[in-house]
Amino acid sequence: MRLPRYLFLLLAWILPAVSAAILAIDYGADFTKLSLVKPGVPFDILLDRDSKRKIPSVVSWKRDERVVGTEGKLAATRFPNTHYPYVKALLGATELPDLDIFPNPPVLTEGGALVFSHDKLPQHITPKPDEKEAWTPTAVLAHQLAYYKWLADAAAGEPVTQAVVTVPAWFNQAQRKAYRDALELQGIHCMAMIGEGTAIGLNYAMTRTFPDYNPETGEGEKAYHLVYDSGALSTSATVLAFYQTSWKPTPNSKMVINTTHVESIGVGWEDVGGLSLDLALRDLILDDVISKTGKKDIIHDKKAMAKIDKEAIRVKQILSANQEATTSIESVIDDLDYRSKVSRMALEGKFDGKMTDFMKPIRQALDAAGLELKNISSVILFGGNTRVPFVRAELHEVLGSDELIAQNVNADESAVLGAAFYGASLSRQFKMKSVEVHERSIYEMKMGDEVIFPAGTPHGERKSVLLKPEDEINIKFSQDGNPISQLTIPGIKDALANFTGSEPAVNVTVRLDARGVLSVANVALVSEAKDEPEAGSGGVAGALKGMFGAKKEETSEDPDVEAEADPEQPEAESNDTDSKPAKKVTKPRVALKFREKPIGPTHLTKEQKSQTNQRLRAIASFESAMRAREEARNMLEGYLYKLQNLLSSDEGEHKNLHIFSTKAERTRIKDLVDTTLDWLHEHADDATVHTLIRKREDIEALEQPIVTRFDEFEKRPTAVVNIRTALYAGRAFVDEARENNTRAAEEAKTAPADQPVAPPRYTEAEIQEIEDMLLEGGKWLDERMEKQVVLDEDKTADPAVFADDIDAWGRKIQGAVMRLTLRKPPRMPKVKPAKAAEEKKETTEKDGAPRHEEL
Repeated sequence: MRLPRYLFLLLAWILPAVSAAILAIDYGADFTKLSLVKPGVPFDILLDRDSKRKIPSVVSWKRDERVVGTEGKLAATRFPNTHYPYVKALLGATELPDLDIFPNPPVLTEGGALVFSHDKLPQHITPKPDEKEAWTPTAVLAHQLAYYKWLADAAAGEPVTQAVVTVPAWFNQAQRKAYRDALELQGIHCMAMIGEGTAIGLNYAMTRTFPDYNPETGEGEKAYHLVYDSGALSTSATVLAFYQTSWKPTPNSKMVINTTHVESIGVGWEDVGGLSLDLALRDLILDDVISKTGKKDIIHDKKAMAKIDKEAIRVKQILSANQEATTSIESVIDDLDYRSKVSRMALEGKFDGKMTDFMKPIRQALDAAGLELKNISSVILFGGNTRVPFVRAELHEVLGSDELIAQNVNADESAVLGAAFYGASLSRQFKMKSVEVHERSIYEMKMGDEVIFPAGTPHGERKSVLLKPEDEINIKFSQDGNPISQLTIPGIKDALANFTGSEPAVNVTVRLDARGVLSVANVALVSEAKDEPEAGSGGVAGALKGMFGAKKEETSEDPDVEAEADPEQPEAESNDTDSKPAKKVTKPRVALKFREKPIGPTHLTKEQKSQTNQRLRAIASFESAMRAREEARNMLEGYLYKLQNLLSSDEGEHKNLHIFSTKAERTRIKDLVDTTLDWLHEHADDATVHTLIRKREDIEALEQPIVTRFDEFEKRPTAVVNIRTALYAGRAFVDEARENNTRAAEEAKTAPADQPVAPPRYTEAEIQEIEDMLLEGGKWLDERMEKQVVLDEDKTADPAVFADDIDAWGRKIQGAVMRLTLRKPPRMPKVKPAKAAEEKKETTEKDGAPRHEEL
């Protein structure tokens, strides 16, 4: 059956998406981890261009060049005014941060949004923003996402347009939407947002089994584990319930499908983390620098402070394993060098008042889950701060021992690997262990004054609310008292004029999607009236039922549900001559147009998104051109040094260039190489891609004849052997074919009429065609090889015959012979029916006349 044309067009559109890769992102305040999910590729961490497994979460500008990751972090000491770290804490924020961690702190606009300034904006950024309000935190995150997408595209070999991201469970609506907006600015669809603690638990569950539990009956038990995550800016604890359900696809099926469930039931957090230690250590070093240099104004020197910050981070890592560390900063200020020592005891003394803050999230999470520590099977540690000695000591004191701490869990990468596993489970491209994730909102959400989603509502829930119809409805959604969005429903009056139902109401369906984002799904005008039989329906029987209180049709309180006729109606009533079958009554429903507008200064308007997107594209275009120019420059420079090295000696691997080239050719190449190197040293920074490529092609044109001679010298012997083999095989085929034809002709002469033989397999014309081709090919080869034998004595001469031409002749002969050899042999001719009947008649006459029996 032929498929319609439109199906081919549809498949052409669908198939590219089917094989699409998925990017998993664990964006931390200090470091980011990536993982690529693609069919046929095992889950693993996506390395950056420096082959690092974790990428600093920072973007900087070195004049006109945007730098991300390790290079961006290193730029802090030279370009502090265009260095943007720790942007995660500013997503969706409307207040200036308390922590002194930003070399170029954001400012609060009149509208209440945070923005970063950018001194001396590059000219290629268009439309050019105000330097004092250049980048929002969402745009800064989009800069980093551009780098992550570039890494993913290169690793996948195709554009990556889908992502699963981890977020803290306490991220509110503004923060989640800001993250989603940043992804969309880079053309990435956010498939899912999964809580960081849940992702870590999912990675923990990948290689483990859990007890059976039936959520409907409550039979069985759950296993409770606690994820303790101490990162750069915050410390959190998440209580997770793990269990397994089993079910059969059909009642009689022998196959049982086991599904692992990971359910988040309690979360706690505090704004304390590794950065608090960095700041405490920085203050220790700063006080010592001031005391030794007397430079009190160093706190206003951004470059000096960036050097001290960098040294504090380095020293903290040393103090994690040692009691004392040496601090050393070259030219900390005014060409003064600093060198001293700091002890772990001094750091802990500086931080003494906040040590217990690291443990508060554990109690908060247990209280939220309604559990005690004795109910916890294990504690899963995550985050670099869990390796700090005094944090481990506090954990030991709270847990009572280290026996509860889970082993074989990667404290840096389990979150992103769990997100990757979750992304794979959402796609049908992968055959995965069946898993379901259950997360809950930790905030209360209202529609006007009515709570529609209380705290603890599972993600993925929907709720319908009925409103009294007015000319226009305007209502606000809020989260813990903070406005989220405003819903406007116009045109209700016009819809009522055409509405046929009674007791009209406006039905608003609100959803809390799997990403934890609140939105309006649909709005419709419906009838609140209970269903009644249409006038005259049911005849006399129907009237009697109503009079004597017979069972009426039941109606659903849900206006979206259609009422159905009573299935228990007796058949005797339906046989009444005056009765009619009860009709299915469908409640009228009219879809209404609506507008949902986010509220708050952190939301990017449509115009802001468009402008930011244009700027990001302009930067991407500039960087693409810069990479192309850098690649062309590197190729030219490498090529020049390679030729210069080959021309410098005629021994070893360099000798072939001298054997297959004349002195004049080498001189021309050397002169052009020297001239081009001089030009490259002077004009490398401003040369165009076209110019760099043309310079390389000019030298390649001089080198190519030499390369051709060497290649032909290497390939020609093999090509000659191959064609002579083909000629020999062809002649053998011709001899055998003619012999078979002669034999077939002789057999045909002596074969009886009723036993014909098959005709010859090849015709004389086909055999002659092969023979002519062999003669022509052999003559062609002999003529050229006679000339080539003479030229072989001078390896600087251009070849008389090329290996590719010899191979082409060989393939031509081989193809012609194989085409005949593989052809099916002709069929045996059939005996003609007329001739067979005549022979049968002659046989009957010889046997005598037929006998007739008397009646």
